[in-house]
Amino acid sequence: MEKREKKNKINWKRTFKNNKYMLDFIIKVSPGILILEFISTVLMAISTFFTTTYLYKYAFDALQNGESIKNIVIFLVGFFAFSIFSKVFGNICDSYIQINFPKLEAHIQNILHKKAATVDLACFENTEFYDTYVKAVDEAGQRVMAVKNSIMDIVWAFVYGASILTVVFTIDPIFILIALIPLLFTVFIGKRRNRVQYEYDIKNKEIARQRDYVRRTFYLKDYSKEMRLTNIHTVMLKRMRKSITEMKLLVKKYGYKMMFFRYLFDLLFQVVVRTGSIILAVYKTLVSKTMLIGGCYVVVNSIESLADNFNYIVGTVLKLDENSLYIDNLRDFLEYEIKIAEDKNAPEIKKFRSLEINNLSFNYGNDTPYVLNNISLNIKAGEKIAFVGYNGAGKTTLIKLLQRLYDPSAGEIKINGENIKNIRLSSYRGLFGTVFQDYQLFATTIAENVTLGDDKTNEKKDIVENSLKKAGIYDKIQRLPKGMDTIVTKEFDENGAVFSGGEAQKISISRIFAGDNEIVIMDEPTSALDPIAEQEMYNNMFEACEGKTVIFISHRLSSTVMADKIYMLENGKIAEQGTHNELLKLNGKYADMWHKQADNYTR
Repeated sequence: MEKREKKNKINWKRTFKNNKYMLDFIIKVSPGILILEFISTVLMAISTFFTTTYLYKYAFDALQNGESIKNIVIFLVGFFAFSIFSKVFGNICDSYIQINFPKLEAHIQNILHKKAATVDLACFENTEFYDTYVKAVDEAGQRVMAVKNSIMDIVWAFVYGASILTVVFTIDPIFILIALIPLLFTVFIGKRRNRVQYEYDIKNKEIARQRDYVRRTFYLKDYSKEMRLTNIHTVMLKRMRKSITEMKLLVKKYGYKMMFFRYLFDLLFQVVVRTGSIILAVYKTLVSKTMLIGGCYVVVNSIESLADNFNYIVGTVLKLDENSLYIDNLRDFLEYEIKIAEDKNAPEIKKFRSLEINNLSFNYGNDTPYVLNNISLNIKAGEKIAFVGYNGAGKTTLIKLLQRLYDPSAGEIKINGENIKNIRLSSYRGLFGTVFQDYQLFATTIAENVTLGDDKTNEKKDIVENSLKKAGIYDKIQRLPKGMDTIVTKEFDENGAVFSGGEAQKISISRIFAGDNEIVIMDEPTSALDPIAEQEMYNNMFEACEGKTVIFISHRLSSTVMADKIYMLENGKIAEQGTHNELLKLNGKYADMWHKQADNYTR
């Protein structure tokens, strides 16, 4: 993924654009959040000003000027009514936000998930990209509210600060200059402080990910057997200690800097502003006699608030810059330009006739060796094709290229004589029904795991049932209390079903029987099954796929006997090709692999 700018070069223009980018989510989904909170913020700022500053000034002035009781009562009743109205309106605003925030968060997560479902598969094998995605997901919901809160904090501070500023200015303008001292510190040093905090937070998250992974290995059932039967727990504990050491070093590297900024600010604020203004106000009241007692009281009680407010405004503005740093992660992900994307103007495939691979080569990066090198082959509709070879030969990669999960580094793949890049992606991928070696079951119903998101799952109960029967797993599922409606895993349902590796693989295979795809791809679909179950499965599969094109990878060559053509891959190249009998007669690599396996079965 390309980086847009180095973090330390982010300018205010970009900061503004990034924060507006997040506000646009609120405006689109629930603009009432901004409108109501803006009104509430202004009301609360005015109410706070009256409570903390103006009420005291009015009381002292009324006492000194002999204000009538009637006027005082009218003022207090008006102030009381305004305070109640501000508070009630604020509570209504908070309730509205609590009700609508889940909708806003769901909208953002929906956008992220849709993007994640369409970005190139290669992105998830890119550590930098994956880190960006994780940070985007972690930050998105809270960051949009952080931007909103920062904007409202600025509004509150401006209204409140302008009110205090007016009162203090009428008393003595010199106190405004004193209150500006922390502001100057924040302007010149605050951005550096934000950078230090940002760098610390980002690096701390990276270390925390390692630490959290180690924690998971100790309590997730996926790792429980290895933890108890091996010494892998010692390795994990070492990694945990390493993470703790890295955290200590991180605190050592950034902790003193953050502490310095905090102490410097406290020194300026508490000593120079607070203590200095009190001494000056007392001097003017008791020594030079140039300030009234009421003015002295107001200055002493408001100057700290004014200084804090000045600093708060600038600090909050800088918070927008901090927000921008995190929003970059979100935008990097959402604005990533997908290389293998859907083109709705591209033609669809009406009927599959042939797949043609011409001089195909592929590697996973510019500086990595080729996984496939100059592969050429033809697959006709209705053929049964087997790819065999030892681990690392490139078989699974070739399968991914055929489904256009990747594009070739060189050469091309054609369907019906047309380059697959020129075909509508959804139409092309819709031809394939696939069971991968690293299949996954999801924490949904068994039926939904078979149909994989088909919106007519409930209408296809008979198809699902028949598919599970062909896969040899229906009897087990029928005995479950909810049958096919049972949730897979106990993660969200204590009555959920937990399946063995072989059972889970049968459920994944049932997807092929339930599908209506013209091309069926099976990548080691029966690796967790015993030889007898495997043979039965293949018999059912080839029967169900009568008339369809079948492409399968298998290390157990007993299944390749049923293939119309076999391709033996070695080091990313086609070493041998032909039917089972032709390859045995060739007496080459395939024959050698076949005889070794046959000997194992006949001993």
